[in-house]
Amino acid sequence: MKVCLVGPEIEENLGLRYLHSSLCKAGHHPGIIPFEWSRMIPLVTDQILEVAPDLVGLSMVFTGRAREFVALAESLRNAGYRGHITAGGHFASFHAGSLLRDVPAIDSVVHGEGEETLVDLVENLHDPGSVRGVSFRPRTGSVMTTVPRPNPDDLDSRPWPTRPDRFPEYLGQPIANILSSRGCHANCHFCSINAWYRQNPGRRFRQRCVETVAAEMAWLYHRRGVRIFNFHDDNFLLPGAADSLQRIRALRDCL
Repeated sequence: MKVCLVGPEIEENLGLRYLHSSLCKAGHHPGIIPFEWSRMIPLVTDQILEVAPDLVGLSMVFTGRAREFVALAESLRNAGYRGHITAGGHFASFHAGSLLRDVPAIDSVVHGEGEETLVDLVENLHDPGSVRGVSFRPRTGSVMTTVPRPNPDDLDSRPWPTRPDRFPEYLGQPIANILSSRGCHANCHFCSINAWYRQNPGRRFRQRCVETVAAEMAWLYHRRGVRIFNFHDDNFLLPGAADSLQRIRALRDCL
């Protein structure tokens, strides 16, 4: 199946790039289309129509950009796109009901970490009700949400994110984003990260093995010339200083 993943790409968007690599591993044909500003809606619409994908995935993470993504979905429909449009990310997940009620252009919302769910959805577009972890609008018109998909414990089984042809630079040095964990061990009531991971069963905070993190960093360093690593973990440090030092020293030793 052909898939267009749409979202901000001023720097590497690891969310989209993990989705991209998972779709590739499953044998599909995804592409990433950057969408930085509302003025890009006509351009992005044309790019998607040229690809003619079976599914368009919108990265609706931030409240401040929600209306832009809605406008893009409506632009696609007005231009004649009849494929499936799904949305994911924090904003879409928290507001799935209202999005699907108020925006007919959007067909479904993916909840939580989307790698496995999106692959499942792409392969079951004829029956989204069979996919765990989505909200959708059936023919009856009312919004339905399927059984939640648990947060996976084994982060190392996922393929590494797809990387760009050219990395951005900071002070003349190539820089790459990287994740060594997902979620957060804290329980702050004001935080969207905590609330987002609570939507699905399973542990909210999970870590990759330091050996796997080091292997990815070494590959980026030796094969792709990366010299700066920007960790995008929700919380890189652990609750205890001793545990944090142990993990950082273990990563150092692996490197």
